[in-house]
Order: sequence, then C-alpha cells, then structure tokens
Amino acid sequence: GALHVFLRAESAIRVKTIMERENKTEDEARRRLKQADENWTAYIRQVYGHDRTLASHYDIVLDTGRLGYDATIAAILASLAGRSNR
Repeated sequence: GALHVFLRAESAIRVKTIMERENKTEDEARRRLKQADENWTAYIRQVYGHDRTLASHYDIVLDTGRLGYDATIAAILASLAGRSNR
C-alpha cells in the first residue's frame, strides 16, 4: 500500500519559505499560509473524512523545519525501503 506521510514545520518557518519562494511580504505570506491550510484541511476532510493533523492517520510524520529537505527525503526513502522488506 501507499506510504502516508505528513510533512510539517513551524508557522514561522513556513512563512519565511513562502516569502522567499514567492517574493511575498510577511503579511502576504501569512495570509497565503492560512488560506492554503484551510483549503487543504477542507479537502482532506471532504475526501477522506478525517482531520489532516492527526498523526494516527499517517505512517510517518516529519518536521521539515527541523530536519531540512535532505534529511526529510532520506527518512521517506528509508521508510519506503523498510516497507518493501516486509
């Protein structure tokens, strides 16, 4: 089956990332983040019928703000490799 992964990071890190990637002001980035989170939450609730933030719905939950992208990718790949050995 699929590997269900939830990627998270602190709001401040997410806002900074949006500011850098999308050339937004802090206020614009905060609004963008709020809207994206609301949309994603509504989508997951409508399609899957659950709260997207509940860790029990995922095989692995990773904090990209703490791990960074390379370690996050490595953790996902390791999880996939571990699943294929079952």
